[in-house]
Amino acid sequence: MPPFFTPGSLSQAIDDHIGWLIEWNRVAFLDLAPRVEQSRTLSPPASFGDWYRGALHTLPQDQPSVDRLAILHDQLHTLARLVLMKTPDGKHVERKDHESVTAKYNELMQGLRRLERAFAVAASGIDLLTGLRSRVGLKEDIANEHSRFLRNGKPFCVAMMDIDHFKSINDTHGHDAGDRVLAAVADHVSRSIRPFDDAYRMGGEEFLITLKEANLADGLKVVERLRANLEKLPIQIAGSPPLTITASFGLTVCADEVTIEDLLHRADQALYRAKNQGRNMIVVLEPNAD
Repeated sequence: MPPFFTPGSLSQAIDDHIGWLIEWNRVAFLDLAPRVEQSRTLSPPASFGDWYRGALHTLPQDQPSVDRLAILHDQLHTLARLVLMKTPDGKHVERKDHESVTAKYNELMQGLRRLERAFAVAASGIDLLTGLRSRVGLKEDIANEHSRFLRNGKPFCVAMMDIDHFKSINDTHGHDAGDRVLAAVADHVSRSIRPFDDAYRMGGEEFLITLKEANLADGLKVVERLRANLEKLPIQIAGSPPLTITASFGLTVCADEVTIEDLLHRADQALYRAKNQGRNMIVVLEPNAD
């Protein structure tokens, strides 16, 4: 895990800013030494800069939430320094100036804590929007299932699922509606599969389901029930009549000679065929099929 995801990085920046505010308040109201000198010595915590540089180096480009935090950080420390410099020597910081600094500090801290929670959720392997498992640990989970198959001979299936025409939902109703559809579909998937099966959000509108101790006939029965019930599911959208949607599926089953990568590739290949053949259907690919 990159260092800026670890508890000691972003959390350190948060802790250091709590200490910084305590010191700034002491300077503002208790230490009446020359203000220009105080403004020079009360420096921003170095831990934020360390974290931010690491994030720029490691995260994908275009991270507006991270860039926004950097802007807030600069605004806070510029404002705090200017407030001290404008306050006459021997005088307390005025109340309105103190409130301005505190408000900017709270805005920065809320953003830092929100990002810290998001990183914690990402590291936990749970997709924040849908509550399903994310891609984190997916291959390890399937490897464990494949090992179980090799030990006891009980097969398992993998199904790839993609919501049909999802882009048009975002384009027509907006991204909030798209998020509502994703959450509703994830809930439907969770309720439709068996208690010991697993469902993952792969990204966007694509999901993966592992159907444990199931041959192709068993897996097809579960997935067909999911597909048929999904097209009858009304999804409530604010300001619009309920939406109905469909999904396409690709289904395959494990085999002795099939690697995990091959298994995932076959499920994805079957899904591709389902979408090309008209959508709202299941395409099954057996292990040795072309």
